[in-house]
This record gives sequence, C-alpha cells and structure tokens, in this order.
Amino acid sequence: MWTVALAFAFLCLLSGILPRKASQEALRYFDAGFLERSWARANPAYVNSGLSALVSFAALYLFTRSSPVSARIGPVFRLSGDVSSRGAPVFGLLLGALASALFTLVSLPFSAYGGYFLEKAFGMSRISFGSWLLDYAKGSLLDLVAHGVGGAFVAWVMFRFPRRWHIIATAAFLAVSVVMSALYPLVIAPIFNEFHPLEDVALLEEVRNLSTAAGLQVDQVLVMNASAKTARVNAYFAGIGRTRQVVLYDTLIETRPLHEIRFVLAHELGHWRHGHVMWGTLLSALGVLVCLVLFRMARPEARASFRYSDLENCLLTLFAFIVLFSYISNPVSCYVSRSFEKTADAFALSLTQDSESFIRSQVNIAKSNLTDVQPPPFIRWFAWTHPTTLERILAAE
Repeated sequence: MWTVALAFAFLCLLSGILPRKASQEALRYFDAGFLERSWARANPAYVNSGLSALVSFAALYLFTRSSPVSARIGPVFRLSGDVSSRGAPVFGLLLGALASALFTLVSLPFSAYGGYFLEKAFGMSRISFGSWLLDYAKGSLLDLVAHGVGGAFVAWVMFRFPRRWHIIATAAFLAVSVVMSALYPLVIAPIFNEFHPLEDVALLEEVRNLSTAAGLQVDQVLVMNASAKTARVNAYFAGIGRTRQVVLYDTLIETRPLHEIRFVLAHELGHWRHGHVMWGTLLSALGVLVCLVLFRMARPEARASFRYSDLENCLLTLFAFIVLFSYISNPVSCYVSRSFEKTADAFALSLTQDSESFIRSQVNIAKSNLTDVQPPPFIRWFAWTHPTTLERILAAE
C-alpha cells in the first residue's frame, strides 16, 4: 500500500509539471488565453497536492513506526493497569486526537498555499489570511473531536468484541454518517458561512416550476453569503429527510442570468430526486467495511483477544492502513461521484430540454471559476469528483 500511495502522490505532482497542449475540443469553447491562465492556477495546485501527500506519508510513517510515539502515549494508557475496557478508549482517544493535531500542523503550509495564497493570486479569494486561518482552525477542531471520539470507540470495540469489531465499527460509522448528513445543514455549515432564504421572486417561481415538473416538494432553498469569501460561483444539495435543502451561492445569483441558474437548480434537484446523499453515505460505509475486513485479513492479531501490546500496535497500524486505503481508493470514490454528477446533468437536461443554455452555463461557470476544463488524465482519474467541463459539454451536444 505504501508503494501505491507514494506512486499516486508522485504522479499527482508530475501532472502539474509536464507540459500541456490545448485540445481542439477545448479551443472550440475557450480561448487560448483563458486555458493558459487556468493551467497557471491548476498546475501549481497539482504539485502542491502531490507534495502535501508525500510529506503527510512521511509524517504518517514516523508517527506509526517510531517507538518514541508509543513511548509517550503508552504510559497514559497503562495508568489503568493491563488493557481494559476503560483503558482501551483512553488510548484510542489520545491516539486519534494526537494524530489529528499532527496532520493538521503538517498539512497547514500546503492548505494555506492551495486554499488561500494561490486563490488570492488569481482573484478567487476575498478574505484575509487571518479569516482563512480561523476557518482552518474551526475545521481542524472539528476533525480533532471526530478523530478523538472515533479512536476511543474503535479501541473499545476492538477490545470488547475482538471477533466482530469491524462490523460494529462500520454500523456505528453508518449511523453517525446519517445523523451528521441530516445535521450538517443545521449545525456544521453555519459555523463557516451565513445563510438566508431565497427571496428572488423570479428564482422562487423557477424553483416551484422545476420542482413540480420533477415531482418533488422543495421546502427550502437557501442563499449562502459566499461573496464575503470567494469570487467562485457554485451550488450544492445537502441534508437528509426534513433537513434537505438546495443552497445557491450569492455569487451565482448576482453574476449569472436566470436561464443559467435554472440549470444549476435542475442539476441539484437531480441529486435530490436520485437520493445521492443517502447513496453516498451507504457507499462510504461499504468502503469502511471493505477497509476493515482487509485490515483484519492482513493482521491476524486483529481477529483475536488483545493484550496491551497487541492493541497498541494494532491501533497504530490500523490508523496508517485507513489513511493509505483512503488515499489509494480515491479513484473509486471519484468514479462514484462522477457517476452521480452525470446522472444529475442528465436529469437537468431532461427537465429543462435546453441543451444550448446548459452548454453556455458550463462555459460561463468555468470561466468564472477559472476551472481546468480538461485536466491531465491522471488527475481526472484520481481526483476529479465531477465530469470535466468538456465532458459535460460534449454529453449535452
């Protein structure tokens, strides 16, 4: 796994270095000046992503293989004597929180470059570095809590149910994911951005018309105050059950004509109609189960009763395994995501019956966001969660 992960990171880095040439399809819709500017933004981002992964893997290796790490947190775990149902979660909590804090610090320079300085250089970011850092701190704190609690739970079920811990952990992940998907629009999203109900009369009429045509009851369309932080235009669908909502960036409403926003709305309704949030949650849980089953197959001590040394080593190895598995399975996650997006695009085209406006909206949104409309093949395969802009255009022609 280490070899594959390192190879993927290196290929990501290499994708941002190799020379690029515009295809005839790209030049049909975008001028050479735009393409060169989009590459000037995207290529350093690919290099940054590859370097970030390589440095993170180095930190991961040191964290999980270095005896000083275990020597420092092990004694705290042993305060309760031999491993017990009380001592195990203490160690898991410390391990999860420490790992989260470590990787927050390791990734900070790369996140700052890609998420702030590069965005600022190309006019995409509208916030100060202090504001960006505050958002990063908020996200990191949420990660620390999640990893700490998750580590404590996994350590406890490993000790308490050594033969079924992988099934219990997966079930818990699924339950928590469903709850968090429902709560995200109400609890998590407002931590980072401000929202208000859509008030534009013409847009509200479009929502009613589209939702009626789609056979959906849309109770809530919100506008996010994105312009305070970014020049990008976007929209998304979030929530499960009664918390489902379509969210439009205010930058989208302010800069794009009604017929283009109509397609964005229809696309998000496609996600709603096909239950993509729930399907994504279920498939994520399946991925967790596959990861844990493979780990148990590779580590015999993960299938039997634990002594302290077994549990300590097993948790450290499990942490590394999860990180590496998540990274090398990213193409699978992206493939699923792209299939969802293709389905939503097809739904939008069927609902609106206006391919010309769809193509025009894709071109204009790509220009507004300085999108890499035809990324390098490896990047498209490994990291692209949406069909490329050209793929979406060609599918609509």
